[in-house]
Amino acid sequence: MPHPTPRRRPLPTFRIRRSAAAALATVAAITVLPTALTVAPASARTAVAAAQAPAAAPATAHRKAGAAWPGKHNTGVPAGLKLRAYTGSCTITRPTTIIGVDATRRCDAILVRAPGVEIRRSLLPRVDATDGGDSAVTLIRSTVDGGRWSDGAIWGYNITARRVEVTGAQHSFHCAGNCRVIRSWLHAQYNPAGESYHNNAFISNGGSRMVLRHNRLACTPQVNSTDGGCTADLSLFGDFDPIRHVRVIHNLFVANSTGISYCMHAGYNPDKPHGDDPSYVVVKDNVFQRGTNRKCGVWGPVTSFRRSGVGNEWTGNRWEDGRVVRSQ
Repeated sequence: MPHPTPRRRPLPTFRIRRSAAAALATVAAITVLPTALTVAPASARTAVAAAQAPAAAPATAHRKAGAAWPGKHNTGVPAGLKLRAYTGSCTITRPTTIIGVDATRRCDAILVRAPGVEIRRSLLPRVDATDGGDSAVTLIRSTVDGGRWSDGAIWGYNITARRVEVTGAQHSFHCAGNCRVIRSWLHAQYNPAGESYHNNAFISNGGSRMVLRHNRLACTPQVNSTDGGCTADLSLFGDFDPIRHVRVIHNLFVANSTGISYCMHAGYNPDKPHGDDPSYVVVKDNVFQRGTNRKCGVWGPVTSFRRSGVGNEWTGNRWEDGRVVRSQ
């Protein structure tokens, strides 16, 4: 059944390429949470938490790769690094490089409004690059805490994240177009009691030129009493634009067997304005955890992949035990 749209805080008064800021901000209203889900008992939540912890290397050909999945040891601000307080502007309007700062005390958000912005080894609040145009930001070996924000902890266009740990916010990463997520860890999204947030580790509601390579993707919240909870580790929906030219290569899809519908929604949603023809969606060599129900999500590992779409490819995707995961 349809899910209510969660209440949202007012968006800041910046320009978004869409016809209205509110249009892009309503992503939580996607009706893909399984209505059969209920709040999981404590025993189930404990089991899921164990499944979501960094996985031990499986006794298959994936052993070597599994040992090196992104996690606390190789993403985010390096352990022991002393950060200095950030004293710059929270709205970045010129190309700049920022290294080794803690911006969480000074800024509620870093608003990127310029090309050529690079931030390294820093602790950041949510990062907003929704201005479009030539604005662009690269995040490297940094930690992003989206807090209680009701959209993406990282959100917008022209974003590259390498070895970044992202927590908090409704979604870890919300891409509107031209995003690269490499060797990063997306987890621990914000799902408040009494709200109906639909969470994702990575989501796009339409766009092109997206690459996700060798990440740990984990949508971790459980379903709450008001039907908030996870949609998927990775969701592609044709709400505002067609889904095109997306490469999902060698990622770990973390199981959430009682709190997530599928671990991946792969872009074919004919009921959406631009969801009937996703193209050049390549899903290759990914690993899916089985979780407590052996399905990754409540209903399975993946849905909505259109094999007949132009340039679409599903190959080499396997369970953590090495068995083949077939598209649906």
